[in-house]
Amino acid sequence: MKNQRPNQRTPRTLLALLLTLLLILPSISACTKDRTQDQAQAQNQVQTQVQTQAQGNSQTQDQAQPQTPQLQTQAPQTPPKYIFMFIGDGMGLPQVTAYANFMGTIDYDFTGTQKDPTPENPPIPLFPSFVHFPATGLTATQDASKFITDSASAATAIASGVKALDGSLGVDPFGEPYPSIATILQEQKGYKIGIITSVSLDHATPAAYYAHRMTRRNYYDIALDLVASGFDYFGGGGLKQPYGEDGAPSIWQLAEEAGYTVADTYEAIAALTADSGKIIAISPELDDDFGDAALPYAIDQYGDLKLADFVRTGIDVLTNDTGFFMLVEGGKIDWACHANDAATAIWEIRELDAAVAVALEFQEKYPEETLIIVTGDHETGGLSNGYNLTAYDTFLSVLANQHVSLTRFSSYYVAEWREAQTPFEQAMWDVEGLYGLTLPTNESRYAEPAILLTEREVEKLRAAYELSMLPYAERDNQSEAYLAEYAANQYEPFQLAITRILANRAGLGWSTTSHSALPVPVYATGVGADHFAGFYDNTDIFHKIMKLTE
Repeated sequence: MKNQRPNQRTPRTLLALLLTLLLILPSISACTKDRTQDQAQAQNQVQTQVQTQAQGNSQTQDQAQPQTPQLQTQAPQTPPKYIFMFIGDGMGLPQVTAYANFMGTIDYDFTGTQKDPTPENPPIPLFPSFVHFPATGLTATQDASKFITDSASAATAIASGVKALDGSLGVDPFGEPYPSIATILQEQKGYKIGIITSVSLDHATPAAYYAHRMTRRNYYDIALDLVASGFDYFGGGGLKQPYGEDGAPSIWQLAEEAGYTVADTYEAIAALTADSGKIIAISPELDDDFGDAALPYAIDQYGDLKLADFVRTGIDVLTNDTGFFMLVEGGKIDWACHANDAATAIWEIRELDAAVAVALEFQEKYPEETLIIVTGDHETGGLSNGYNLTAYDTFLSVLANQHVSLTRFSSYYVAEWREAQTPFEQAMWDVEGLYGLTLPTNESRYAEPAILLTEREVEKLRAAYELSMLPYAERDNQSEAYLAEYAANQYEPFQLAITRILANRAGLGWSTTSHSALPVPVYATGVGADHFAGFYDNTDIFHKIMKLTE
């Protein structure tokens, strides 16, 4: 025994170990069996839940309403009479934080850095008004098919309390229609209903409140559902596909036959009141270069009607003694983030906050009857408030150099350069005026706040410009390299390269041109606001409103 190595075992030790194993193996087997049974039971419960949810409406006809789920929260003694539901499409905590830090940088002229701190002028973020609401929550956003949701399935979850497949509206994963909170309040409570958006009225988020379709792409059919909804007020953008095929009647004709008045001039919209009847109010100025039928981006607007204007008009049209529900979407936050355009996204959040301010003014008149909720449907772009080359510093003031949106830049400037085959160096003169990005060779001609580009950045811009000079169909746009760098959507590589460089210089980063799986915040104030605090699934927003209005 003296010479035995520490890791050697005697026969007596091995025998003791064997006896011990014989004693505990039955227990291990029992535990494993119990755990397996527990897992199977849990899985069966989940499957049963999904099947029950899918079958709960199987006996209904013509999109009849399913039974309202049992809810766990207690409603206040007086239910909210006026409900505002704001959705910043693509707006997660990163977007809200970038907005706050940018506004704080600009308003307080913050210039401090890690090497040169300014203790006399510390960084002060200026968050949008809704961040200061008394109740704050956080929601998970996965849909019925994947962890990263799209806008249609996310809006369906919020509007109808049911998980949906990617791209579907107002239906569960098996195609069964589910009514939205707007439809329920309209039919069961007599509330007037308003749907407002900065994008087209038949787009995914607004459509989830009135449409029941397996795909968000059937815009004409979705518009048919819009007319059939009987909602009292639609405001903001137009329709992507107002005309059907094979002689089908136009949506405008059907809307008129259903009793709607279409107001599409400044004068007609300004004249709307509670006595105007059912209204479809469309901005006289639309950003329709790509068939979007949307309000122009805020960064491009000059005197156009804004989201806040349509909210104010909606209040005039909808206010009554019974109550109303108003859905308001800031839809172009998402579009800007898809294109990795931080400055444009920040302007869109500002527009959403201005629209929320109109609701807050209304709440001051009816504090005991109003509920305001602000949330996002998902986060877009994988935005990070931090970038390797700026380390712990931000230089967000550089975003103020941008004076044009992704759409206007692509549809006007890039399109003209492509037609004229303008040389890269010549195009960069315009880029400097629009974004502040300057070629090293132009350094002597422009003073601050122009941003002098590095050689690496110039190479990225030149490569992207060469691709943008090709018609989209002639690009190798399905190759792995192209998809990894510029995405499958028809964004201009040159625009993406510019706004990414600008974001990086500001101390921001983008990880995708798609959505991310980040949870999104919920902010609430007014009657029943405390019900929206905590962490929960996005479907619970529907359930909470249902409980509050019982």
